[in-house]
Amino acid sequence: MKMEIGKTYIVKKDIFDFLKGEILLLEDKGYQAYYGEHNFVFVNEEKQKTWLVLRDHSDEDIKIYSHLEEYFEEK
Repeated sequence: MKMEIGKTYIVKKDIFDFLKGEILLLEDKGYQAYYGEHNFVFVNEEKQKTWLVLRDHSDEDIKIYSHLEEYFEEK
């Protein structure tokens, strides 16, 4: 799944600090090659920012990154 900046997503199942049913706007995303991190910045309905950082060296994180469609659905 390719997530796009400026689009709204619904959390399909709990993941880290994100709760099922929560509505989030993807404000920013990127990849830091030096650290091997996929970074996502979300804003919720109360205008609070939440970060999702998935690291290449973590098997669990890579599994999540490879299957983002299991956790997020475009609204």
